[in-house]
Amino acid sequence: MTFLLDANVLIDLGYINGLDVLPSLGTSEVLDVVLLECEHPKQPNLIYDIQKAGVCEIPTEKKWASAARIYRTGRLSFQDALSFYYTKAFSRTLLTNEQPLRNRCFEEDVPVHGVLWVIEQAYVSKLKSASQLCDWLLALEMFNRRPPQAELSQLRQKLGCSQSIGI
Repeated sequence: MTFLLDANVLIDLGYINGLDVLPSLGTSEVLDVVLLECEHPKQPNLIYDIQKAGVCEIPTEKKWASAARIYRTGRLSFQDALSFYYTKAFSRTLLTNEQPLRNRCFEEDVPVHGVLWVIEQAYVSKLKSASQLCDWLLALEMFNRRPPQAELSQLRQKLGCSQSIGI
């Protein structure tokens, strides 16, 4: 499986030191214009860490930007529309936490998952221990990443997590 990663998933995985699970889940790609969104003083090494984890940077082609314009409606940014276009055109699975982008994927039957799915797959694939993944969930809450509460609760139960900070 080949994934296209959105900045918010990369940022979340960077906060929890979870970028290293990506290569075990499949080929991981990020558009160059999306990778630039990961540059932030709160995570000064994030772009380096993303590259070190083996995420392939895809240079954006002008023709993709033109084709993606039709998807730039409502609350989708240019990068979101471009990511959606690339995912759809090149048969990828999009990894994003952004609800408007996820909704667009659901509407057009484009495969999409979020960071909680990545964490669940790390558990199912035995890439990390349940305890470590519970720590990741706690860290996401502490960094105020606002994962969907219903999914978070189900994943906590599946992993046997005992702690939550209840955000």
